Amino acid sequence: SGPGGYVAAIRAAELGQHVTIIERENIGGVCLNVGCIPSKALINVGHHYRNALAETPFGLHIDGAALDWQKVQDWKQNKVVNTLTSGVSMLLKKHHVEIIKGEATFNDNETLNVVQEDGHELLQFNNAIIATGSRPIEIP
Repeated sequence: SGPGGYVAAIRAAELGQHVTIIERENIGGVCLNVGCIPSKALINVGHHYRNALAETPFGLHIDGAALDWQKVQDWKQNKVVNTLTSGVSMLLKKHHVEIIKGEATFNDNETLNVVQEDGHELLQFNNAIIATGSRPIEIP
């Protein structure tokens, strides 16, 4: 559930609705987990590394600057991505939004079939918001 889905879920809960999110992958969507935010975090590390290698106008030069790619990846995942996804999860929990890990299909206009790792369940609903996210366009 990305920013479209989790924001809509929180608002619906604030308005008194019982809300369930069916999440196929990770809370937070592509941008938070593998897209914009982690990419910008890695770009920021690259800028710091480049600056460490460059001599400054006032004579500061750092010899032996090195980049530990595994530590960078751990920082990106544990300090950036996990911190933000746990924040989104906390907001959903605070608003009593139920999260089901799985993939849903509509059986009819009031029932979802939710397929999970350990089987499936039918879920009754009154209203549904479909927030599947988007994919980038392939430029020929």
